[in-house]
Amino acid sequence: MEQKTKRKWLAIIQKQQQSGLKAAQFCRNENIGEKYFSKIKNELKIEYSNKPQAFTKVNIITDSKHKESEIMSCVYKNSTLKFDQLPDPKWLSQLLSTLS
Repeated sequence: MEQKTKRKWLAIIQKQQQSGLKAAQFCRNENIGEKYFSKIKNELKIEYSNKPQAFTKVNIITDSKHKESEIMSCVYKNSTLKFDQLPDPKWLSQLLSTLS
Protein backbone atom coordinates (compact mmCIF):
# COMPACT_ATOMS: atom_id res chain seq x y z
CA MET A 1 0.00 0.00 0.00
CA GLU A 2 1.34 3.44 -0.88
CA GLN A 3 2.30 5.92 1.81
CA LYS A 4 -0.33 8.66 2.09
CA THR A 5 -0.05 12.12 3.58
CA LYS A 6 -2.42 13.37 6.29
CA ARG A 7 -4.11 15.58 3.73
CA LYS A 8 -4.73 12.59 1.44
CA TRP A 9 -6.07 10.52 4.34
CA LEU A 10 -8.42 13.32 5.34
CA ALA A 11 -9.70 13.44 1.75
CA ILE A 12 -10.18 9.64 1.74
CA ILE A 13 -12.06 9.77 5.07
CA GLN A 14 -14.27 12.56 3.78
CA LYS A 15 -14.93 10.59 0.59
CA GLN A 16 -16.01 7.58 2.67
CA GLN A 17 -18.32 9.71 4.80
CA GLN A 18 -19.90 11.33 1.75
CA SER A 19 -20.29 7.99 -0.04
CA GLY A 20 -22.82 6.73 2.48
CA LEU A 21 -21.04 3.37 2.48
CA LYS A 22 -19.99 1.58 5.62
CA ALA A 23 -16.23 1.70 6.13
CA ALA A 24 -15.85 -2.02 5.31
CA GLN A 25 -17.54 -1.72 1.91
CA PHE A 26 -15.75 1.52 1.09
CA CYS A 27 -12.37 -0.03 1.94
CA ARG A 28 -13.10 -3.06 -0.27
CA ASN A 29 -14.08 -0.76 -3.15
CA GLU A 30 -10.96 1.39 -2.71
CA ASN A 31 -8.59 -1.50 -1.97
CA ILE A 32 -7.71 -0.13 1.48
CA GLY A 33 -7.15 -2.30 4.55
CA GLU A 34 -10.18 -1.83 6.78
CA LYS A 35 -8.24 -2.08 10.07
CA TYR A 36 -5.61 0.35 8.83
CA PHE A 37 -8.31 2.76 7.61
CA SER A 38 -9.96 2.64 11.02
CA LYS A 39 -6.63 3.17 12.80
CA ILE A 40 -5.72 6.19 10.67
CA LYS A 41 -9.23 7.63 11.01
CA ASN A 42 -9.05 7.38 14.82
CA GLU A 43 -5.53 8.86 14.94
CA LEU A 44 -6.53 11.82 12.81
CA LYS A 45 -9.73 12.31 14.79
CA ILE A 46 -7.71 12.55 18.02
CA GLU A 47 -5.07 14.80 16.45
CA TYR A 48 -7.58 17.23 14.97
CA SER A 49 -9.91 17.20 17.98
CA ASN A 50 -7.04 18.59 20.10
CA LYS A 51 -6.64 21.60 17.81
CA PRO A 52 -8.40 24.88 18.59
CA GLN A 53 -11.84 25.31 17.15
CA ALA A 54 -11.99 26.73 13.64
CA PHE A 55 -15.04 28.77 14.55
CA THR A 56 -15.32 32.04 16.39
CA LYS A 57 -18.07 32.17 18.97
CA VAL A 58 -20.53 34.94 18.23
CA ASN A 59 -23.07 36.24 20.71
CA ILE A 60 -26.23 37.74 19.27
CA ILE A 61 -27.53 40.57 21.39
CA THR A 62 -30.79 42.32 20.75
CA ASP A 63 -30.35 45.95 21.63
CA SER A 64 -33.22 48.41 21.40
CA LYS A 65 -30.72 51.32 21.40
CA HIS A 66 -29.33 50.60 17.94
CA LYS A 67 -30.22 52.82 15.02
CA GLU A 68 -32.47 51.40 12.32
CA SER A 69 -29.80 52.14 9.72
CA GLU A 70 -27.43 49.78 11.52
CA ILE A 71 -27.84 46.25 10.26
CA MET A 72 -25.05 44.78 12.34
CA SER A 73 -22.50 45.79 14.97
CA CYS A 74 -19.39 43.85 15.97
CA VAL A 75 -17.95 44.58 19.39
CA TYR A 76 -14.44 43.45 20.27
CA LYS A 77 -12.81 44.62 23.50
CA ASN A 78 -13.10 48.43 23.39
CA SER A 79 -13.90 48.71 19.68
CA THR A 80 -17.18 48.60 17.80
CA LEU A 81 -17.67 48.17 14.08
CA LYS A 82 -21.07 49.25 12.82
CA PHE A 83 -22.39 48.18 9.44
CA ASP A 84 -25.22 49.79 7.52
CA GLN A 85 -25.12 46.89 5.06
CA LEU A 86 -23.99 43.31 5.45
CA PRO A 87 -20.26 42.88 4.86
CA ASP A 88 -18.80 40.20 2.61
CA PRO A 89 -19.02 36.92 4.60
CA LYS A 90 -15.45 35.85 3.72
CA TRP A 91 -14.06 39.21 4.81
CA LEU A 92 -16.04 39.10 8.06
CA SER A 93 -14.94 35.53 8.73
CA GLN A 94 -11.30 36.49 8.20
CA LEU A 95 -11.68 39.51 10.47
CA LEU A 96 -13.25 37.47 13.28
CA SER A 97 -10.61 34.74 12.94
CA THR A 98 -7.85 37.35 13.14
CA LEU A 99 -9.36 38.92 16.23
CA SER A 100 -9.90 35.68 18.11
